[in-house]
Amino acid sequence: MRVATTEADRPRDIEFEEAGLLDQIVSVFRRASEPGEREELAIAQYQSLRKQIPLLYLILLANAWMVAYSYMGVGPRLLTLYVPGIFTLLCSVRFIKWIRRAGTVPTYAEARRMLAGTTLLAGLLAAIFVLWGLALYSYGTAHMQGQIAFFIGITVIGCIFCLMHLPRAALLVSAVVNIPFVLFFADSGSRSFTAIAVNVALVSLIMMIILAINYAAFASLIRSRRSILDKQAAMEVLDAHNLWLANHDTLTKLPNRHSFLVEIESRFRELEQGAGDLFIGVLDLDGFHVVNDAFGHRGGDQVLIEVARRLLASAGDSFGVFRLAGDEFGLVGTAPWAMSAGMLERSEAICAALEAPYSVNGVTAHITATIGLASSATVSGGAQQIHEAAEYALISAKQSQRRGHTNLFSFAHQDTIRRHSLVEQELQTADLEEELSLVFQPIVAVATGTPIGFEALARWNNRQLGRVSPVEFIQIAERAGLANRLTCVLLSKALTAAAAWPPQLRLSFNLSMQDICSPDNVLRLVGILNNSPLDPRRIDFEITETAVVGDFDQLVTAVTTLKALGAGISLDDFGTGYSTLSQVNKLPLDKIKIDRSFVSNISTVSTGYKIVKSVIALCRDMKISCIIEGVETQDELNTLRKLDCSLVQGYFYSKPLLADEITDYIEKAGAQALYSAAAATPIVPFETPRRRSSGERKTARHAAT
Repeated sequence: MRVATTEADRPRDIEFEEAGLLDQIVSVFRRASEPGEREELAIAQYQSLRKQIPLLYLILLANAWMVAYSYMGVGPRLLTLYVPGIFTLLCSVRFIKWIRRAGTVPTYAEARRMLAGTTLLAGLLAAIFVLWGLALYSYGTAHMQGQIAFFIGITVIGCIFCLMHLPRAALLVSAVVNIPFVLFFADSGSRSFTAIAVNVALVSLIMMIILAINYAAFASLIRSRRSILDKQAAMEVLDAHNLWLANHDTLTKLPNRHSFLVEIESRFRELEQGAGDLFIGVLDLDGFHVVNDAFGHRGGDQVLIEVARRLLASAGDSFGVFRLAGDEFGLVGTAPWAMSAGMLERSEAICAALEAPYSVNGVTAHITATIGLASSATVSGGAQQIHEAAEYALISAKQSQRRGHTNLFSFAHQDTIRRHSLVEQELQTADLEEELSLVFQPIVAVATGTPIGFEALARWNNRQLGRVSPVEFIQIAERAGLANRLTCVLLSKALTAAAAWPPQLRLSFNLSMQDICSPDNVLRLVGILNNSPLDPRRIDFEITETAVVGDFDQLVTAVTTLKALGAGISLDDFGTGYSTLSQVNKLPLDKIKIDRSFVSNISTVSTGYKIVKSVIALCRDMKISCIIEGVETQDELNTLRKLDCSLVQGYFYSKPLLADEITDYIEKAGAQALYSAAAATPIVPFETPRRRSSGERKTARHAAT
């Protein structure tokens, strides 16, 4: 990722290139403006001087002893032996101190203290050395006096070089040496010595200018390095943030699906080397779709944040919590299989914690959580297989009406999975034209007791598996993506059978979510209808609430396409899914079918009675038909009559019939009653379908409230 740079981020060496020579010299003695910059520059100066200062002391001692050696026997012992000895002792102490600090990184305070001490000591030593040299001058011959001039000149130049990263000390040494040196030799009366003194002073001046330029480059390099390190630190922070985003959900702050998959693989590998079992849970929120529709995405986000908080609090140390998708969460824990009851108990506690009411914008919302839990103790394979087993346990819990609880994957589930695998393999290879068949259950007018149509129900007699329950093979086909293949075969058979019925009878045919949520599949259905001998206006296609909560826009497009051919649309199993009245109102429906679960014991259970009564009234206000499914007793039928229900379906009238049994059933029901039913029975006529007007939709909304 590129990091934008500003003018302030440009390397400081560019500034020095643009600055004038005088500015560069002045900048040597100007303190850095930023505290961090001062600290880093001081430490860098110290680390550079740590290598150069010991060399400085070697230069001083070598030059001093060469001069002392020349003057031995000529000058006094104080100047030729004792003073150089004191120099040697002092320089040796400082030399050893600097050598011992090799490899250490000082603090800013230590570096600053050492630099200040070095500056003062450099000035003091320079003064002592130059005074010592000038004191020896008068004892020597002309050649020996020339050596003094050479000693002072070469020493000051060497000192400037060694102190190039401490310019204040270098300037102090140059001033302390050159001022008395020039004045002394200028007053000596010798043109040669005067010229040497002036020459050394000029060279020192040039050296100071060069030092200023080099030090400016050195300081710029330190600043540039600091800028690079700052940017590198910023990049590391950004990388850490991006890494966090890649592994966490930004809304709930929980680890995401990627982290979940990495964690289960890591835990599984660890447990392969040790004791214990891996537990993986998949948690799905029941009813969250309704909350999202009712309160909007912002309200839904509030609920998800609260769900995450409750999950972390209730999971404790037993499970790690992850967000896998919209309303799906993952749980990962490790424990011996002997403690599986404890893990199951913890999962149930999580479900209970999430079942408590949620406050959304001052309104109370209710959802539940269902968990599918699997363990490495009962699942063969790796972490991925355990995860798939947990997902299967979740699906099984929802299908078996165990919503709001935990379903632990067991050996019985493994048998079911093997069975489903066999069924799926047979669905892929079977001759469906030969093996699939249909039975038809009548839809009866309550007022006359005669059928107004039949619902086509699939049956499968496989050459290997024998008779397979439609509940089983239809779900497996939908999960395997084979549902539309079955639909095409069954629809053709149903249309052919219905073409032989009396023209007053309608055909009801179920469509899966795959049939209507794919434009290509819808076109296949249209092609079958166009090639059928049955008038499409005699067909009612039934869709479930599962399809309503899927791709709603595609659903509306599919339904509109089928209705354009004249077919009717029914909403099947109404009340068992999560569709909302607003979605139902947007669909051009002709019928609503109430699920059997609301009819059972309707004469004794007031809740079911009230729900059925409300739906019947809603359908009447929306001017669409209402069919009650699963009527099995006389008491249920009598109660529905009191509610002014007009159409029912169930075993009370007839079990599903083979195609060749329909004629006998019609005759037993009374052919004359059948043909007169259209005129005598107060049933909503099946006119050409149309979209409800805004006024009708408004009436429906008022009826719903």
